Amino acid sequence: MTTTGDVQTVLGPVAADQLGFTLSHEHIVCGSPGVVRAWPALYGGREALLDRARAILVRVREDGVRTTVDATTFDLGREVDLLVEASRASGVHIVAASGMWLAPSPAIQVRTTQQLTDWFTADVEVGLDGTDVRAGIIKVASETELTPMEERILEAAARSHAATGVPILTHSLARVRMGEQQAAVLERFGVDRGRVVIGHTDDATDIDYPLALLDRGYLLGFDRLPNGRLPEYGTQTVEARMDMLAALAARGYADRIVLSHDDPIWAGVLSDEDQRRHIESNPDVISFIPRTILPGLRERGVSEDDIEAMTVRAPRRWLAGG
Repeated sequence: MTTTGDVQTVLGPVAADQLGFTLSHEHIVCGSPGVVRAWPALYGGREALLDRARAILVRVREDGVRTTVDATTFDLGREVDLLVEASRASGVHIVAASGMWLAPSPAIQVRTTQQLTDWFTADVEVGLDGTDVRAGIIKVASETELTPMEERILEAAARSHAATGVPILTHSLARVRMGEQQAAVLERFGVDRGRVVIGHTDDATDIDYPLALLDRGYLLGFDRLPNGRLPEYGTQTVEARMDMLAALAARGYADRIVLSHDDPIWAGVLSDEDQRRHIESNPDVISFIPRTILPGLRERGVSEDDIEAMTVRAPRRWLAGG
């Protein structure tokens, strides 16, 4: 466990007041377990991947970002040593994730809820993947329906959250209001709702859905902001996402919203063609928020205090508590 007021990063505990501008949901690599080690030719080799990660992280640091949360779980091909190297090379704090996305392997599917709880807790208290690099968040995921396996993972995440104090991040599908179903499970196990980000809320086309989650006490992840340029992420354009952010800020909710991109530096879960489309639609990668979203919010009358709330204060409270 970190001490009170600290957040666990891949290079060790960092004082909460040193996190600065924080992106809440990113990925250095996002593929399948072991693929980075087993198939380096797929992505041009490890050094090329690290060079790209370093360049993108250095650029975003120059744009003001100090911390990123890497939401890559075991089933998404988490590579702890790559995160360590990228953080050291760029000077950007990186928070790593325990938990599970949508692709648990057969060996994971047959584990009990208690075993999953013990695993997530060990990731936080001992280290990830046989290292001493500890997780700073627990991630969970569900989409069109909440499966029994996903419900068990939610329970395990809630129990591990209670044991360790680390926050929870969800991947959810806004068009079916999946965040509400996730919330119902988490609430059965007494989560601190102020330490849970319901992710991908910016895909919503109706402000009633984010307002309902806010009324329940959750934080919202507006974390697919550049993907408004791609049709597979729904009908919400980048401009519509900024309009909704401005409307929520005007209602006093800026301190309950965190921002990010979910646009991986290497997206091995996508085809080469889809990766090309992502890059063409957003050549700024994870600098899109400081370069496009924040100026757009200012044009919509969002105050500097509200921008600081979304980029600094809300993610700090989510990660550190208090």
